[in-house]
Amino acid sequence: MSLIQVPSTLWQNENPPSSRFVERFLSLTGISLKPAYYQAILDTRPSVGFFEIHAENYLSKGGPALHYLRQIREHYPITVHGVGLSIGGESPINTAHLERISHLINEIEPPVFSEHLAWSSHDNTFLNDLLPVAYDELTLARVCEHIDQIQSLLKRRVLIENPS
Repeated sequence: MSLIQVPSTLWQNENPPSSRFVERFLSLTGISLKPAYYQAILDTRPSVGFFEIHAENYLSKGGPALHYLRQIREHYPITVHGVGLSIGGESPINTAHLERISHLINEIEPPVFSEHLAWSSHDNTFLNDLLPVAYDELTLARVCEHIDQIQSLLKRRVLIENPS
């Protein structure tokens, strides 16, 4: 099973890229880590630079997902992308959720942690969506406060991604 195919649109002329180009491209390319490919990744060790996970899929204290993540982490860098901190929300950051993310990050030691600039919860209700934030001074101040809180606990910078 091939997990990686380099699209022909990467080069403009009719000559395919050199193997050095493909190797360099793949070393900088990451793909999403999906459960369907755990064993294939371990068996074939594809030429890929890193895998990205959604933090919320790996916050349990055990189970198959963490088992495979730990094994794959021995061979590849893992970047972590969060979708549930609700950085743009009016409610305070859910500290229990942030603590679980912190535990995952301390174990995985990703080169990058990112989160969406969106809101997805209100009070105790999780909306399971990435909703846009208002562009005003009050929201900016709250977002900055939330990012400071996250970075202080994680002891690292967080990359902020706009909602899709």
